[in-house]
Amino acid sequence: MAPKASAFDDSRLEHWACDKAQEIMLREGFRLIRTARSGSNTELRETSLLMARVIAASLVEASAAQRALTAGE
Repeated sequence: MAPKASAFDDSRLEHWACDKAQEIMLREGFRLIRTARSGSNTELRETSLLMARVIAASLVEASAAQRALTAGE
């Protein structure tokens, strides 16, 4: 069983995740709003899928960061 990251590392990861979520929503969320107002259904679907990919990539990044923090102990 892998050791648990320290509370400090957990706090850093939580802070990073909040910053990343805000960044994604500002960039991708506004893009989705603009597309919903003026785009076609196809453009809306593509923009939604792009936002989903960005979120998935951030989750993979967070998982890798958590593994790196845990391995560093």
